[in-house]
Amino acid sequence: MEALVLAAGLGTRLRPLTNSRPKPLIRIGEKTIIDYIIDSLKDFDEISFVVNYRKEILTDHIKEYIKRYDLNIRFIEQREVSGTASAISLSPYDEFLCINGDIFFEPYLISDVIKLYSKYNMNVISVKKVDDPENYGVVYKEGNDFLKICEKEKNPSSNLANIGVYFFTDEVLEAIKKIKKSERNEYEITDALNRCNAKVLEYKGFWNDIGYFWDILNTNEFIMEKLEHKILGNVEKNVKIIPPVYIGEETTVREGSYIVGPVVIGKSCKIGPNSFIRKNTVIGNNCHIGMSEIKNSIIYDKTNIPHFNYVGDSIIDENCNLGAGTMVANLRFDDKTVFMEVKGKKINSGRRKMGCIMGSNTKTGINVTIYPGRIIGSSCCVYPGRIVDKNMEDNTVLR
Repeated sequence: MEALVLAAGLGTRLRPLTNSRPKPLIRIGEKTIIDYIIDSLKDFDEISFVVNYRKEILTDHIKEYIKRYDLNIRFIEQREVSGTASAISLSPYDEFLCINGDIFFEPYLISDVIKLYSKYNMNVISVKKVDDPENYGVVYKEGNDFLKICEKEKNPSSNLANIGVYFFTDEVLEAIKKIKKSERNEYEITDALNRCNAKVLEYKGFWNDIGYFWDILNTNEFIMEKLEHKILGNVEKNVKIIPPVYIGEETTVREGSYIVGPVVIGKSCKIGPNSFIRKNTVIGNNCHIGMSEIKNSIIYDKTNIPHFNYVGDSIIDENCNLGAGTMVANLRFDDKTVFMEVKGKKINSGRRKMGCIMGSNTKTGINVTIYPGRIIGSSCCVYPGRIVDKNMEDNTVLR
């Protein structure tokens, strides 16, 4: 059996994290989004990946990760990123599983989709009940028979969202040939599906479309619940570890540190002395976390948070350095949910606690304060004592 993974998108809503990597290489828990998708397809005969943005980085990563499985792979370049249907039309298969490359789901969804396809020999669309269906493709069904799908419909009478896992036959490929570009100037898979017969699978497990920064943190919290306890590095005396905690090779946790799992710490890190690392924190490789507190955050490789810092509910990209006393606020003073400005639009994260997003190669001086929900671009510099109360574009300096 074959699968097609759609991984060509630009991921503009996740900038600056996608400045240096394609969206499927966003890290969540111990692995990247694309790693979890590959794990769910380990029993397939072949996987094709549709790629475009930062394709060299993505293909190199996939080639390395796929070595653990006996899988054939191929890469298909979508030269013009012009919609999901356009990407699917590049499929080399007549019958295939199709997955959006920027979603997280529990692996049993794949077997359920295949079972339904095998029973009816028909296209399968997977859906999930959501509270905000107007933000997704809204699916209408009768029993498990597909009726129609409406993209981001206002005031929908269905709460079933299309979750981006399908089984397609050549009927869908033929339908794609007949559709025209939408108002968004894209070839929409919804337009093709409305020309097809299909069965609908209602999935009840965990799923997240990784479209915004808070989706990363929400998914990370789910993944970390299943972390296995393993200590491969060196832990000095008088360190308190509450499992589950994963500590990578050549990492040293120094005296006086307190780690409350689930926590992941990568290879060749220096932790402590007297670090306080709280649950749902993921720290990459070659990081230095000193006498600081980190909570519910994802810290990428080669980043230093060494002296009297607080980082909560945040994502800090690689090769960043926080000056002594830099504090990331993650709670509004009025205790309301945190809004973030993404692509010029203020959006409710739905989270009461949401810290900052910091792009790669950014540095802060001493005693910097960062307000909740702020986005700091790549290669930025914040001078000592400044307050970051607005988003910062890439390559800017706040003096």
